[in-house]
Amino acid sequence: MKKYLIATHGQLASGLKSSLEFFIGTEQTIETIDAYIDDSDYTEKLVGFIESVTATEQAIIFTDLKGGSVNQRVVLTAIEAKKENIFVVTGTNLPTALSLILDSEPLSAERIQALIHESQVEYVPLSVPEEEEDFFDA
Repeated sequence: MKKYLIATHGQLASGLKSSLEFFIGTEQTIETIDAYIDDSDYTEKLVGFIESVTATEQAIIFTDLKGGSVNQRVVLTAIEAKKENIFVVTGTNLPTALSLILDSEPLSAERIQALIHESQVEYVPLSVPEEEEDFFDA
């Protein structure tokens, strides 16, 4: 079994969860932490999630900004828990989260890297292609 937590600044976590559920339904339990929207401390919820991951489960914690305060706290808490079955993915976007959640393979650093690579962010040029000459106009 796999568990998922999205921990971000503001309400990005809840918004991302909403979008994920639009595509995959609510069969997957996805927990969220919307950090810094009020004065509450999200550490207790983070610790609770990490402690809930048993030795036979795997978990992915998605964060928004590498080096950001949420990511730092997630990483430090996960390291302190000494659970090698928990993975942290930062810079999370909808395609990456979908790829990782829908994947049925067991998690590994290599598998996660491959799925992240497949769901890369891309630049989409907005140029209009030149019209091709009509074959009959020649």
